[in-house]
Amino acid sequence: MSLDYFINKGCSYQKFIERTPKNRERLDKVYSSVKIPKDLKDQITRINAKIRILVFAENWCSDTVLNLPILAKLSELSKNIDLIVVPRDDVMEEFKKSYLTDGKAKIPLALFLLDRKEEIHRFVERTKHVAESVKEIKSKEIKEPDIYRSVVELYLRKDTIEKTTKILACELIKVEQIALTTMK
Repeated sequence: MSLDYFINKGCSYQKFIERTPKNRERLDKVYSSVKIPKDLKDQITRINAKIRILVFAENWCSDTVLNLPILAKLSELSKNIDLIVVPRDDVMEEFKKSYLTDGKAKIPLALFLLDRKEEIHRFVERTKHVAESVKEIKSKEIKEPDIYRSVVELYLRKDTIEKTTKILACELIKVEQIALTTMK
């Protein structure tokens, strides 16, 4: 399956969140809470490589609700960054054939592409910091609805959004460095 297939199935961040109201309030809360540190913002604004971020996501997924608005906000900083969101459920069978992680269809999956077709980096599901916090929540002896509620609260916390923003910004800067090395 070529990346063109997925790119053609994708849409803008705005169209993605408009397609269904589920978690719209949480997506908006994360988006409006994103504050990009000036040093990282300056570096991303100066990105010269043409980078496409192809994100497989669904708005029912808490990891998507945290990460996708941050990627959207970061992509708005440079005309050289193009964010395309693919509703994973629309391409589930094709997705399974190409992009399983540890045998599972984890989302969000962000593929950082150079020249439309060459994947040079990927980000899957959640940052290490968030994964450790989720693991800690799940280790507590609480009922499933309370686990879900605790994870949602974690994802909407200011410090979680700030740390995730810094990490994803650094990932994007790293992608440009890889791209510039590749283009030489």
